[in-house]
Amino acid sequence: MSQQVDKKFSHVPGKGSWEIPRKTFHYSIAAIDVYPALTVFLCIVLSAELLRFNFEWFNQIYCFVLGPLMRPTEIHSRINDTGCVIVLYWFPLDLAAISIVYLSWTDPTASICGKLWGKYTFQYGGKSLAGSLGAAITGALVTWLYFGPLARYSLSYDPATSPVPLSALSIYGGLVAAFSEGVSNIFYNLDDNLTIPVISVILLWIPLVGLGLGGQ
Repeated sequence: MSQQVDKKFSHVPGKGSWEIPRKTFHYSIAAIDVYPALTVFLCIVLSAELLRFNFEWFNQIYCFVLGPLMRPTEIHSRINDTGCVIVLYWFPLDLAAISIVYLSWTDPTASICGKLWGKYTFQYGGKSLAGSLGAAITGALVTWLYFGPLARYSLSYDPATSPVPLSALSIYGGLVAAFSEGVSNIFYNLDDNLTIPVISVILLWIPLVGLGLGGQ
């Protein structure tokens, strides 16, 4: 029976693969990280996932089409966009958007760095220091670009009026991205598609909005 199931979902890459199509898809998400386009996209994907968990025939079609973008653990479980929907609904748009960019860019970067250099560094809970450093550097760069040269929103942070310099916020953003990516396998083996956007947006919201350090 297990062999039949494996053959049925053979389009899904096995555990430990480089998951090139999945990583490419992750990086490309940032290109549509514009509200309401991103919201519409996530609603479509979420609806499709709800359908596939209720209709096995639809799940087989879904996995046949999108199998290269998936992991074996996602065949019969995990609604992958829950975290993105939560942050878009409950938090300021700018913080929700950058938390999704963290998911889009830091997650695959951490995976690549972990596969290349993880064996040479400290490892914990299926993660590695090399992967976390890759996530931190990427997160810092994303934060600097997002709130600096490529700034499109000014809801929660304005470098001109905030007491927090953009450079300091960028470093903090890198640490936030690395932390949110690194804890997914430690706390109840949660899916990083949930932990990265949710934890990131909370840790950004606390100082910028909760403590009023965002300026404006």
